[in-house]
Amino acid sequence: MVFVNEIGEIVHKIVDNYSGAANKNIGDAFLLVWKFDHSCFIFDEFTDEISLADTNEVHQLCDMALISFLKIMVALKKSRVLVKYRTHQGLNARMPGFEVKLGMGLHLGWAIEGAIGSFYKIDASYLSPNVKMAERLEAGTKIYGVPLLLTGNIYEQFTPEVM
Repeated sequence: MVFVNEIGEIVHKIVDNYSGAANKNIGDAFLLVWKFDHSCFIFDEFTDEISLADTNEVHQLCDMALISFLKIMVALKKSRVLVKYRTHQGLNARMPGFEVKLGMGLHLGWAIEGAIGSFYKIDASYLSPNVKMAERLEAGTKIYGVPLLLTGNIYEQFTPEVM
């Protein structure tokens, strides 16, 4: 728990600094969200479809999500708190060259935000196929041996400077 909380401290601080919010931890996974203001949506009355507006606010929030992920990767490498795990003799005997790594999946899409649970326990969470997509991307980082996978949905919203 101490290990995950030390990583969480780094992740949560950076995400908060870049207009995101940490929702929950599931084992070694963090659910992080960046929410658009209502003014960022366009409602088509004829088709009943909602889409994102092509605004600087939308593009910059997508940029900040990506920048957060990149800053997290750097912060984990540079952390003076986490260096004790890289140099721990017992840990390195079992896993030579151990270092803290996170796989990150970045996707853009809708989700339902709300309380899930019962009288005994309630958690605030997000439900949607888009949340599942982000989870699958994160899982894919382990398969492909890369730190970050993202979808075209978010890539298309980045500013030209980020692309």
